[in-house]
Amino acid sequence: MSQLHENAQSPRSLDDVTHAPSREDPIGFILRLTKALHTYGVPAYELEQIVNAISDAMGFGVQCLSTPTAITMTLLPPNGLPQTYVIRVSPGEVNMDKLVCTTSIAENVIAGSITTKEGADQLKVIAKRAPLYPKWLIMFAFAFVSAGIARIFTGGIEEVVSAASIGLVIGFMSTHLRHIRFFKYLFPAISALVATLVAFLMNHFMPQPIAIFVVLISGLIILLPGMSLTIAMAELATENLVSGSARFFGALIIFIQLAFGSAIGVQVGQILFGPIPVIELEPVAEWSIWLAVITAVVALVPLFEAKLKETHWFILAAVTAFATVRYSTPYLGPFMGAFVGAISVGLIAKFVSHTFNKPGAFILMPGLLILVPGSVGYKSIIALIENDILKGLETAFEVSIIAISLVSGLLVSSLLKLPMRELTDDD
Repeated sequence: MSQLHENAQSPRSLDDVTHAPSREDPIGFILRLTKALHTYGVPAYELEQIVNAISDAMGFGVQCLSTPTAITMTLLPPNGLPQTYVIRVSPGEVNMDKLVCTTSIAENVIAGSITTKEGADQLKVIAKRAPLYPKWLIMFAFAFVSAGIARIFTGGIEEVVSAASIGLVIGFMSTHLRHIRFFKYLFPAISALVATLVAFLMNHFMPQPIAIFVVLISGLIILLPGMSLTIAMAELATENLVSGSARFFGALIIFIQLAFGSAIGVQVGQILFGPIPVIELEPVAEWSIWLAVITAVVALVPLFEAKLKETHWFILAAVTAFATVRYSTPYLGPFMGAFVGAISVGLIAKFVSHTFNKPGAFILMPGLLILVPGSVGYKSIIALIENDILKGLETAFEVSIIAISLVSGLLVSSLLKLPMRELTDDD
């Protein structure tokens, strides 16, 4: 058994790992493709299917086990002994542009239009490619997403401005401080602490009091692991039990860190600025909520590292998800509303994938971000820390049911298969 162990602090290229298969070797290409797909945020169920497709096309047998921090693969060459490889990796982050390019390389190798050596070289070029957007634009994208979510939560001008301010601060921390050793593993807690203090500060200087918790949840929305929670439930539903369990508990730890940081921030904020005001938010114009949805989802384009020409797919996903949930929930309830919303997003993702030759992730990722119960989960942890055990457990149960509803909707939308592009010889 060969072990390709990579430092979890700074993952290396397989080219730098002693005795790793060469990129000229078909096995080397398979390993590099698998590592790239994991790095760019592909869930376990999709990664394993792509790896099976590429291995079958090259005449290899394969057994693949993907988890958020490691990939274990046993490859059976046509005329050789089985070889098992273990690749230690860090949890991937979604990078839509690199994911599209990597999937395209896999398709080209399957089709025979490029060799595995050429495919491996192209993967290296993609890995070294600079980010599409500068850091300052990423910071403002955080701010616009937070501002849009605050308006969706019926926040007024004060709440929108305050949430945008928190988003800008979190964006700065994410782009400039997140990779520093001190911040790396405590980033959610530190971000929640800073965001809470900024919320109190904005409330102190605003001409009238603001709904602090609405502002806080809106400002932290990008850090909430609702997407990870839903993917974890999907992996569990597709019998990827190891990956699903690991991802689920990883999301839970982030929830706890965020709530812990906010709890400390609330205590300090009340000491410095007084008690939290009780604010009843009034309904806002319907058109402004739709404008907020579009603003927030357009700002997701740079955050997901997608190209600007793909913006319309993000808008389609968000409008579909939001419209379905908003207009079905009053009649069906939140659980069925999430179920129907997931079905609609999944069906559109499948249609776009097969009709326009685009990865379904262009629809699924922004669509799920509108649907996932991240903010509800955050509220449940906050309630538990504030000793409101009954409310906390009730809300946590609601989060679980909504997440299950989302996964069930995705499964139904693709006839018991999660919506994704199929890699076949006919592609």
